[in-house]
Amino acid sequence: MTRRHVAGALALATLSLATLSGCASRQRTPEEVSGQRAPPFPLGPGDAHVEPELVGTTHVVRKGDTLYRIARTYGIDPRELMDANGITDPTTLAPGQEIFVPGASRPLEVASHPAGSAGGSATAPDPDPDLLPRKGGSATLQWPLKGGILYRGFGVKQGQRHDGIDLSAPEGTIVRAAASGEVVYTGSQDGYGTIVMLRHSGSLITLYAHNSAVLVKHGDRVEAGTPVAKVGMSGRTTGPHLHFEVREGTRPRNPLLYLP
Repeated sequence: MTRRHVAGALALATLSLATLSGCASRQRTPEEVSGQRAPPFPLGPGDAHVEPELVGTTHVVRKGDTLYRIARTYGIDPRELMDANGITDPTTLAPGQEIFVPGASRPLEVASHPAGSAGGSATAPDPDPDLLPRKGGSATLQWPLKGGILYRGFGVKQGQRHDGIDLSAPEGTIVRAAASGEVVYTGSQDGYGTIVMLRHSGSLITLYAHNSAVLVKHGDRVEAGTPVAKVGMSGRTTGPHLHFEVREGTRPRNPLLYLP
């Protein structure tokens, strides 16, 4: 081999080593680590706590109003009205209470109780089985934290929605799967920080946000109570806590409707 050939071989080897070194030193993004570019559905503009202002109106409950009649008056599904306001029991409505009605352009007057019929109180529910609270005997999920303190609920406040519940706990506290299922996403999202998403039976999905560490990977099968993450302060938050969401398909639901 001539000197020119030797020099060329050394140059090629040097270039190959440099290329390999460059590849090895590049840090993989959370999406590459999780094996998925994006979560199964959009998570909003980057704040897990406050979503964009909603279009709707505020209805002030009057004597004789029930959640079912309010929903019927505005042409909205009663369950959607419950979810929007974080209501787990429709019998708790009281005169003077403000209810946010998504999509409504102005307040409407709810028809009074039919003449000659029983009731007439805002706390008297209509006989609609779909309005019965799911809590107590029909819970499908378990609490993702032991000892966590619920300090922010689900629903709409001052025209802004909160798509989950917030549970405060010391950093590093174990976050557990709320039910058996499959890990469909792990990664980082603006506002939400480091998240884990699980798909359960049917179309139910749970989301765990602001974690300091993820203990599972995309595609893993987990049982209820399996450690999936640790409480942290990633994303947009003022302290260590878990932001927990429940969705049916892509639609946010009040987690308290599914918890014991």
